Order: sequence, then structure tokens, then C-alpha cells
Amino acid sequence: MLQRISLVTMAATRRRLRSSSSATKELLDDLVAAPKKPKRAPKVATANAMAKERTSGTRAKAAVAKPGKSLDIVALAADADARIVYTYPRLVQGKLLKRYKRFLADIQLANDEVVTVHCPNTGPMIGLLDLPLANVQLSVSDNPKRKYAHTLEQIQVHNGRGLEWVGVHSMSANAMVGNALRHGWLPDVVGHALITKITAEVKHTAHSRIDFVVETNGPKTFYIEVKSVTLRMDNGRAVFPDTVSTRAQKHVDELIALRASHGTSIQPTIVFLIQRRDSTSFAPSTVHDPAFAALCASAKAAGVHLFAYACELITSSDAGHIVLLPGPLPVHTDD
Repeated sequence: MLQRISLVTMAATRRRLRSSSSATKELLDDLVAAPKKPKRAPKVATANAMAKERTSGTRAKAAVAKPGKSLDIVALAADADARIVYTYPRLVQGKLLKRYKRFLADIQLANDEVVTVHCPNTGPMIGLLDLPLANVQLSVSDNPKRKYAHTLEQIQVHNGRGLEWVGVHSMSANAMVGNALRHGWLPDVVGHALITKITAEVKHTAHSRIDFVVETNGPKTFYIEVKSVTLRMDNGRAVFPDTVSTRAQKHVDELIALRASHGTSIQPTIVFLIQRRDSTSFAPSTVHDPAFAALCASAKAAGVHLFAYACELITSSDAGHIVLLPGPLPVHTDD
């Protein structure tokens, strides 16, 4: 469990993160509404070109890596141990009435007004919808062109011991990992070499993008896929996915193929970002998607790295609505 840090330290770190929040907002906006055709990349060095891969079966054929969005790299500060990886915009609280059609939910606001909001989580959200009239946190957009002004960001659940906030915005996980990479807070993932470039949403096969490509002054380039995790089992273990996901299976298979075609020059990696603090370990779900779990075990054996981090969501404090990132959790692929 993350040791509580002082509000003074959190506020100071939050101010530093806010100073570069435009990059975070642009990243999240791009990830949530990624254009079908990638924007023209700035004239900077791109990710290493990938040779065409000789594979069979369902593994994707590798294509030349296409440039994505470059992220600024932030110098470490004295209070970097605060690790505020995300600062929410203004949030309003309400109560969940129902979630339907995958992308929609009806929420009762504090003034008793009922609004329909965008639900940015396409999965069944197992374990998140059990509490009647669950408390939720919504972000509010001032974009007049949006059909739904509110977006569901967090929901409160009961984990058997007490109430816990869970982040449900799947693409926020990418922004959180992006911020952690920019600040140098993931040495377990990318090592201790100097990061020279971080690129988001890099097209690496004919039909797939990798969430982040991280280049360093070392011998390896890191290809990182991010998965947002919300489901926690009764034993405290977080699992992913919460339903069969052929898309997630494809991503793992592509990382295995990437490792096979490039050897040790590229390090394929999956970061499972658990958007709740009450988990003690992580495992691919053998119950909800045994094929994905088997692929993760094969990926680990093939040299793909798997990491899991549990977030701490602070929803009301002098520091505001923020997300902290403690150290990594154990990852189990053999049970």
C-alpha cells in the first residue's frame, strides 16, 4: 500500500505536472478520438523501421513502423516520489442509475437532475455495477458539439472490506503511463538508460498501433502496450480482461511476433494499469479469457515483459482529483 505523502508534497508535484498538462491533454484527446489517418509527424527521428516478418498462422506480418505523436520528456524533480501521473479536470459527483448500450449511462446529479453520460469503457465492467446507486465521478466538457457533456470517469465499489474508487476511463490509462514514462517513473519497464524519445500511437503492422515506443541511449527500443484493468477478485488479485477479447489476444500475438523477428534489439512489453489501489497482485484471467492468459504465458516465455501497476485514486483533497502511481505488483502467468 502506498505510504501517504503530505498534501504539500502532492500539491507541489501537481503544480509541476499541471505545467506540462497540455501535453497530457493532447495525448488523451488523441487517444480517445484518434483519427483514422495519422497526423503528419514532426521532423524528428522516428521509431526503428521494422523488417517484414516471416510468420504463419494468425501472427501479423510486420510493416514499416509509422511515426506517431512525440511526447516531451520531463526532468526529474526533488519531489518525484509523489508520482502524480494524472490530474483530473473538474469532476462532479452523481449516482449511477443504469449503464446501457455499452457507451451510455444514466446518472442522477446532486441536484436530482438525471443526465445521460458517455461511458468510455466498452467491456461488461464486471464487479463495477453491483452497488445500487453507486457514487460516480464525471468530467464535464464545454465542447458544444459533443452530444453528451459528461463522461464517466470513476465509480465507487465495495470490495468486501470497504468502499473503493475505480477509474473506468480506459484511455486514461494510456495518459497515465505516458506521464509516468515522461517523468522517468518506470525504470522497471524501460531500465535505467537515458530516455531520448517517446512516441505514442505508432503504427507497427498493417492494421495495428503500439501505444508507446520508447527510445533510449541504450541498445534496446521498448514497444509498450497498455491495458486498463478494473476487475479485482476476492483474493485481492486484479485480472484482465473481464470478458473474451480477441483484440487483446491479437496484441499479445503481435508482440510475440515482434520479439521473434527482432531479437533483443526491441523489447516488447505489456503494462497492465490497474485503476484501483486495493489489489495485491495481477494475473491474466484464465476464467474470462483463457486464450489470452495462455498467450501471455507464451509471451513471457518468448521474452515479452509483463508489468502491473496499481493506481491510487484520490478524489477529494487539497491536492484535487489526482492519481498516484506506486511501484509494480507481482504478475502471475502460471496459475
